[in-house]
Amino acid sequence: MNGETRLSEALKASPKVLDYIISLNPHDFQRLRNPLMNRVMPPRITLGRIATMVGISESELLAKIHELAGLPQEESVESKPHTLPASSTTAPDWLNGIDIEKIKWVDVTPLDEVLGDPMPSINIAVNTSKAGDVIGIKHKWEPQPLYDIWSSRGLQFWSKQIEHDLWHVFVYKPK
Repeated sequence: MNGETRLSEALKASPKVLDYIISLNPHDFQRLRNPLMNRVMPPRITLGRIATMVGISESELLAKIHELAGLPQEESVESKPHTLPASSTTAPDWLNGIDIEKIKWVDVTPLDEVLGDPMPSINIAVNTSKAGDVIGIKHKWEPQPLYDIWSSRGLQFWSKQIEHDLWHVFVYKPK
């Protein structure tokens, strides 16, 4: 296993891995106990992204997973760093220049309440956006598993925590 390994593969190695991952950030990861979320989220997120989300080194996370699964420790391998969007409180230029009325909002907080899968609603909004559009997403937590996907597609994004259980995430499709 390495930083690019999907959580789904680590969970197959040992049931103890699930408890460990949840312990790292119960607020965000407790939902992995829900059967639907346990099926749809682990294939979407890498171990490197989890390490970044919880603020520990990738090597520490991997060592603990190997220990829990009874796997031999692999030699440390350099992997590409997982970066989060700038934690700046200042919105990016592309968001500052947008007419707030032109932002198409997707509110997935009702889905969050029932532990539903917010990905389809978010994907539809992002995939149907046109160059220059900004999609606003209201989410109960920061949807970091999507950041790698959006980055690979050339999309730009910025998030801001509004309340303890409310994030506004903005996705911009450059012209």
